[in-house]
Amino acid sequence: MAARHPDVTVQSVLGKISRDHLQCPVCKDRFTEPKVLDCLHSFCQKCLREVKRSQRPQVPKLVCPLCRLETILKGDISDLPSDFKLSALVDEVNVYEKLLEGQRSDIKCQACDEENQAVSRCMDCDHFLCNECQAAHRRVTLTKSHQIYTLAQLQSGEVTYKSKIREYTPKCAKHSDQNLNIYCNTCEKMVCTTCAFLDHEKHSCVDLPKAVDKCKQDVARMSVQAEQNKAKLKTDISEVDDNYRKLNAMHADTTKKISSKADKEVARITKETSSIRDEEQKLKQEADTIFKDRAKTLETARATNNTRLTQTEKKLDEVNQFVTQASCYEILDFKLKLMHNLKELNQEQSEKGPDNFPFIMDFDEGPIGRSLGRLVLEDTQIPSSGATAEGSQRPVRWELKRQMKTFGPTKKGFLFAEAIAAFSNNEIVTLDSKHKKLITFLTNDNLQSDVISKELQLAGLTEPTHVSVNRDDEIIVLHKRAEIKIFNRGYQPCLHQFLPGTETGNIPTCLAVDGGDVIAVGYRGKEEISLHKRDGSLIRRIPAPKIEKNLAIYKQQLFYTCNGDNNQRLLSSIDSYGRTVFSVHIPSNIQGVWHANGLCCDKDGNIYVAVSGWPLAIRHGEIQHFSHDGYYIGCVISVDDFPGDVTCTPAGELAVAAVESVKVYHRV
Repeated sequence: MAARHPDVTVQSVLGKISRDHLQCPVCKDRFTEPKVLDCLHSFCQKCLREVKRSQRPQVPKLVCPLCRLETILKGDISDLPSDFKLSALVDEVNVYEKLLEGQRSDIKCQACDEENQAVSRCMDCDHFLCNECQAAHRRVTLTKSHQIYTLAQLQSGEVTYKSKIREYTPKCAKHSDQNLNIYCNTCEKMVCTTCAFLDHEKHSCVDLPKAVDKCKQDVARMSVQAEQNKAKLKTDISEVDDNYRKLNAMHADTTKKISSKADKEVARITKETSSIRDEEQKLKQEADTIFKDRAKTLETARATNNTRLTQTEKKLDEVNQFVTQASCYEILDFKLKLMHNLKELNQEQSEKGPDNFPFIMDFDEGPIGRSLGRLVLEDTQIPSSGATAEGSQRPVRWELKRQMKTFGPTKKGFLFAEAIAAFSNNEIVTLDSKHKKLITFLTNDNLQSDVISKELQLAGLTEPTHVSVNRDDEIIVLHKRAEIKIFNRGYQPCLHQFLPGTETGNIPTCLAVDGGDVIAVGYRGKEEISLHKRDGSLIRRIPAPKIEKNLAIYKQQLFYTCNGDNNQRLLSSIDSYGRTVFSVHIPSNIQGVWHANGLCCDKDGNIYVAVSGWPLAIRHGEIQHFSHDGYYIGCVISVDDFPGDVTCTPAGELAVAAVESVKVYHRV
């Protein structure tokens, strides 16, 4: 048997019962005349009177001080149901406390006024008895049948004291001499026999034991449902706790990611700041180098001129003094020498410095978020420290190398050469949208040799609208402005195909590839670009404001042409997440209406834009050159033709689809 805890005593148990169950929530004292509210909370009758007085006395409602539920009063506070079980428990605890006190002090007799020591308790009279009263109890006829137990029996627990309040039987309010011994199911209340006969004759009435059994069954049934609700509540609480833990974890993870991203951005900004400062120092060093070089030249010129000025002034003074002081004979005698000295003075030229002074040195700011900018110099021969951006480049001159107007063994002519791309061996593939064919051209440096051309027969390709080639020499075709088809170099059946815009209802208008891994598809109507893996799976969609039909990629940076305000043509660039890199004006010398028809990047990131007049009858076009960060370099090709699409070959040549021909240009 487990050892009894030394701190657990009968007194401590009674004290705990008193505190936990017998203490009124209002007065904090032991219950006196406890009354029960509809919510089943019990309070002292006097406490409820005080509570009612503090609320609205004229309203027949009482709000529970604990749960705030309302109880409708049918009369006074005293008319509320009494809590007999609680009253009985109070009585029983009071008795046991007196018994425990009796172990330390005498308990007095309650049946006489002699204040003799009590030796027993009559359970029927509910009194402690002394020896004399106990003897009298047993002699008197009315009391000798009462149950009497000694204090020792009660103290030891041999006999359990039960309050007579538990045996209380309520009386009928109409017939005070009769007990309430019948339950009316119709009225749902207890009645006496007389009331049952007079007032409830046609009602469903049963005796109290049967009514109690039925009530217990109903309570048990409802308790089962309540237990189920209790279990569900516990489950719901557990789920809520789980969700709270998940939410807390997500919140912690989210804040951690935010902080991590912020740290990365701070590090990036710090790095960018350092890079910008480095670029600033390089540009300043270059400006200082140019300044010192020019300043040294000017200082040398100034010193030389000062020396010559001094010599000239001295020689003039000598000549003037000689002419003033010499006689006519001496003047004429020294005429040749005088004229020779003056001639030497007049022949000496002053030093002005470099021929191109006044010299222009300025700074051209770069696009926000890119390089700081570039030094603007009039003299391009000045030594540079290498800090200037590509914007300081000058356009290279290009010349026509080859022109193909026909293709195939039958020398078929082009109807509308619209798109163009190049393989790794410099073979060119051209799309003729009216022939609905892809045609390849293989050229070499021998201008006298024939060009090998071939019509590609690709299974399922009936209406190509754009063509590109990846680094694996796979042909990427936009088919019927809806479907992407991929063919290998061997022109076998289609390797892969997918519909890039069907899930959003977009119609593709342009196409570009980044190496062999990423396919970019542009949508003019939706002003966006979708990036796909080679198998067609979507990587992401990014905004591309005002995108039209031209698209190119260089190192995950996307370039496209679009219309700006006032009908300006723009070259725009975004990164692979849709963030703007730059947007610059495309210049042109074409008079009237013109459009941007083609766009490509070479292996170094140089951008070439093909523009042409409109309509086709104007037949004039240009190829404009930009650096990869948006600096305009210049017009590199100007032709009386209609250049459409343009591509860069691995050999560094420019191939142009020019409607009725394909032209190849090379640097000179």
